[in-house]
Amino acid sequence: MQVPDPDVFYEGEGLQVTLSVYEGLVAYRPDSPEIGPGLAESWTVSDDGRTYTFKLRAGVTFHDGTPMTAATMIASFQRRTAVDQAPAYLIADVVSMSAPDDATLVIELGQPVEPFLDYLACPWGPKAVSPTAVRAHSVNDDLAQGWLSTHDAGTGPYRITEFVPSSHYTLTAWDGYWGTNPEFTTLRIEIIPDITTQRLLLEQGQLDVIAKGLPISAIDAMRTNPKVTVTEHPTAFKTSIFLNWKKGAFSRTEFRQAMRSAVDVPALVEPAYGSTAARSTQFYPAGVLPAGAAPDLPDHDASELRALIAKLPDKEKKIDLAYDEAGGATDARVAELLHTQLAALGLAVTVRAMPTSQVFALHSAPVEQQPHMLLHGSGGDALDADTTLRIFFRTGVSPINWFNYSNSRLDAVMDAGKRSLSKKDAQKHWVEGAEIVMDQAWVINLCDIKDAIATNSDLGQVVHTLLGTGMVPINLLRRVTTP
Repeated sequence: MQVPDPDVFYEGEGLQVTLSVYEGLVAYRPDSPEIGPGLAESWTVSDDGRTYTFKLRAGVTFHDGTPMTAATMIASFQRRTAVDQAPAYLIADVVSMSAPDDATLVIELGQPVEPFLDYLACPWGPKAVSPTAVRAHSVNDDLAQGWLSTHDAGTGPYRITEFVPSSHYTLTAWDGYWGTNPEFTTLRIEIIPDITTQRLLLEQGQLDVIAKGLPISAIDAMRTNPKVTVTEHPTAFKTSIFLNWKKGAFSRTEFRQAMRSAVDVPALVEPAYGSTAARSTQFYPAGVLPAGAAPDLPDHDASELRALIAKLPDKEKKIDLAYDEAGGATDARVAELLHTQLAALGLAVTVRAMPTSQVFALHSAPVEQQPHMLLHGSGGDALDADTTLRIFFRTGVSPINWFNYSNSRLDAVMDAGKRSLSKKDAQKHWVEGAEIVMDQAWVINLCDIKDAIATNSDLGQVVHTLLGTGMVPINLLRRVTTP
């Protein structure tokens, strides 16, 4: 994972660490787009959508003993802006903050931001960071970034006591936590790349939880093991294929459109995912917009692509298909199946797994080093259509606009949606934005995925959130006592 500094961290791998030690003002309720209290008990929004007033919880302290107050939240927001890494965009519209008293935080926006509460609630939203710890551990005005790469300064149920990159992370329960106290006082997160080894250790009782990466073959096998419980949970994520609009034949819209029609989506999804995914039928992740608002279901017809391929020079028939190695055996299987489909149409496809760090650097790589097609998870940072469009397709954003997509009309649509005063008003803009991306044929959405979480059978019900993929709130997990 990246460093656990919440103002730097901007990946999926590592949420188990960051969300165990840091908290924000608000949070999504389990498996729901509804926003509930976090460090703020309640809040109000002005009629013009520019002023947010939060009533903070009393009695919350940081792990270093500093009381959490409105002033410390202001310092936390200011640190995020100053660090200015990828998550900083979530508070870019904040123009001023004030603390009328310790329990009241007032945030003023320069203009309405319809998804602002979603920005605050999302896993990468601004978190409370102890200003005392930041001051104590800053070196050369780095705002303690060096120290926070292996330590924490949060308010969450756990604190980091050991952080060994590529090996393991150890979290210890914080005995001053304001919320539900953990039953498990020590959480050790092992970095075990091989899923077969993970499964063996779980079945032997040496691991308690596998939160992601299980292929359907392992899931089906473990369902028959009385020592293991497998549960499936909805997510707000898809698996998609991003098409490089600047490379070879893919630089032509007609070729990309033909590719969208040619891919036999069910033939990829069903064998690779089984019960843990459903074919995508809409542009946005399930639940982000009302069903049917932005349909995305191309008719399957490979004839046009086959004809276009037949006319290509041999060098343009060589296709580089990449997938993020963090996608594990499931994404590898999808890539293999896609290779077979495209080879049958006359393309010479090379499949490669890319380290996550390289995937997140694609936007700055020369086009000749980029793949023609990238198989990757997709979905917004928040449960609002704004971030699904913004992080993947906004002109000039990084790092997830993999191939530097750019369309001025789409940018204007995003801005109009973001400035709306309600989700209902914004919806027409999000629908228009989806239509633009589909017309450009930049992406092929394959499926809406579920999290399959395997636990020892003596553990109770797993609490899950739609955006917390691969993350289990361990402080809410309990052993089940057998009568």
